[in-house]
Amino acid sequence: GDDNKDHYDIIVDAIFGFSFRGTAPREPFATAITHMITMQSQQSSLLISVDVPSSWNVDGGDMTEGLKFQPDVLVSLTAPKLSAKKFTGRHFVGGRFLPPGLAEKYGIRMPPYPGISQVMELS
Repeated sequence: GDDNKDHYDIIVDAIFGFSFRGTAPREPFATAITHMITMQSQQSSLLISVDVPSSWNVDGGDMTEGLKFQPDVLVSLTAPKLSAKKFTGRHFVGGRFLPPGLAEKYGIRMPPYPGISQVMELS
């Protein structure tokens, strides 16, 4: 048998988007998040969240008291959300999807994408 059938090198978290509300995810999402945390800590799986980590509030950050859901990598779509200020891992922003007029209207500074790149790492 395959001893590594339940081992994952990378886990992509894209359960919730920026619309998550509340203080704790409901089932079956709570169990999925707990499994991701377990694999990250026990198997050294790299946990990558898309846009806003699941169970995080788009403005306030981690809303799960006790779980401490902290991905290793965050890939923000279009622009970082306010919750990204509480993120401590590697942070990338992807997409040149925001028209300049809209960025100006809302005061969003787009990163200086090199060449035709669609993704860049933020420091």
